[in-house]
Amino acid sequence: MSKIIKLSLLCLLLLGLSSIAAAQSTTTGAIGGVVSNPNKEVVPGAAVTVKNIETNKEDAATTDDSGRFKVANLQPGRYAVTVNSSGFAEITQQNVVVEIGRETNLEIALSVGPVTGSVDVSAEAPVINTTQQDFSSNINQTSINELPINGRRWSNFALLTPGAVPDGTFGLISFRGISGLLNNNTIDGGDNNQAFFAEERGRTRISYSISQAAIREFQVNTSSYSAEYGRSAGGVVNAITKSGTNEFHGGVFYYQRNNKWGARNPLATRSELINGVFTPVGFKPKDVRHQFGGTIGGPIVKDKAFFFFSYDQQNRNFPGLSIFSQNGFLNTVNRSLLTARGLSNQQIDAGLAFLNSLSGPLERTGDQ
Repeated sequence: MSKIIKLSLLCLLLLGLSSIAAAQSTTTGAIGGVVSNPNKEVVPGAAVTVKNIETNKEDAATTDDSGRFKVANLQPGRYAVTVNSSGFAEITQQNVVVEIGRETNLEIALSVGPVTGSVDVSAEAPVINTTQQDFSSNINQTSINELPINGRRWSNFALLTPGAVPDGTFGLISFRGISGLLNNNTIDGGDNNQAFFAEERGRTRISYSISQAAIREFQVNTSSYSAEYGRSAGGVVNAITKSGTNEFHGGVFYYQRNNKWGARNPLATRSELINGVFTPVGFKPKDVRHQFGGTIGGPIVKDKAFFFFSYDQQNRNFPGLSIFSQNGFLNTVNRSLLTARGLSNQQIDAGLAFLNSLSGPLERTGDQ
């Protein structure tokens, strides 16, 4: 094999590794902090173990000369952080929350005591972003599950973040007043943009491409985000999907939206021939939407391999409505002119009846 081919393969390998590293950094979080003793002095060389409560995966680190530690590339979730150091009692902090794209900072104070002793801190550590300078907001699992939303399009929750407003009536979102066509949307580090229209996949053509039930959480970066996100002048929506754990979990859902229970659109009219006059009559077109599905996840091999399955379906029947732009338009026909041209009243009435038959509901469905 020539040197040129070897060099090319090496470049491709390095590019592949760099792209993998970039993708991982946008879909994970980190835990960092400082370990100190009762005199508020830093403790170097302390052993730090970070354990995922849901999968039992462990990562380790050691504090440096400044007593600091950082464990990166952690899957978002809840963790237990244990610190050991010679001459101090072991301390474990439970329910440390790791969110996508953020570092959870801890200040751990060791107490003097026997090596066999231990201290458990059970309070949930809040995620307070004090180290990053970007303008970002995280939408967690509680918000996605509990907040009301019309249509189950998960990315619409981005409208709850500062600087985000609807861009027109087609489902786009504008960040800081910039066109919604200049945003970037990723899921699990992969591209989720519709290339031709420069927008999130789905938008108005379908309700969504990834089920709300499959999204664990997502981060909305509106400004000053790092170069790893890029590809946009607007905002960056960075989401991750759920995963299985050591326990089986899942759920089912069913939603129905029916215009039968809603108000009538005042523009929804159709012409009816009443006493020889075409009269606009209001009616309520059918609009029924069913959304249903479910999720299930669990272990394949405990502590090692997991599965997660999501199913989502939408059936919608919402006929389009064809109406005349002017009420009573058919009554404006000049019968005298038509009869002078040789048409009988029966022929005129038949022609008007045909035109009237073209108005009204037109079959339309939105199944996915």
